[in-house]
Amino acid sequence: MGPLVNPPYVIFTTAYPEYAVEGFEVDAIDYLLKPFPFERFLKAVNKAIDKLKDQESIHDDKEYILLRADKKIHRIIVSEIFLVEALGDYVKVYYEEKYIVVHDTFQNLLSQLPGDRFFRVHKSYAVSLSSVKSIEGNQISIGSKTIPIGQIYKSYFLSRLKSDGLVPDV
Repeated sequence: MGPLVNPPYVIFTTAYPEYAVEGFEVDAIDYLLKPFPFERFLKAVNKAIDKLKDQESIHDDKEYILLRADKKIHRIIVSEIFLVEALGDYVKVYYEEKYIVVHDTFQNLLSQLPGDRFFRVHKSYAVSLSSVKSIEGNQISIGSKTIPIGQIYKSYFLSRLKSDGLVPDV
């Protein structure tokens, strides 16, 4: 049998230092030699949590939503979506170099997207933060489009960018 596809995270705790090298050969997160202080144990656990978060962020990139349009159900990868536009009773979702028009409310579709990555910037537009090319005055350049930023949304959007450390004072 080969190695495990999804091996568990392991922190070895032992009184035998001679086995430490073997522990790291099997990709252990850490190796604690008894007796160890609580602070050292906490550091090992935090390493495991950080590694788990890294794995989750890799997985998040492949998150998807299912959208019904053209009598089909489309699987759209969330990280590929860069702009969402309200069109009355429909919503236009831009992703990659394409778009899809969905019969849904703007608010309902936005609720399906991660709130930490998508921001409403106008009564009719929401953008993926990672896709914003530039902000100039009351306009955002995203993909090949330039869209307006509504006055109501602008201050929140800019303060959110500042608090995340993504832009200097604007």
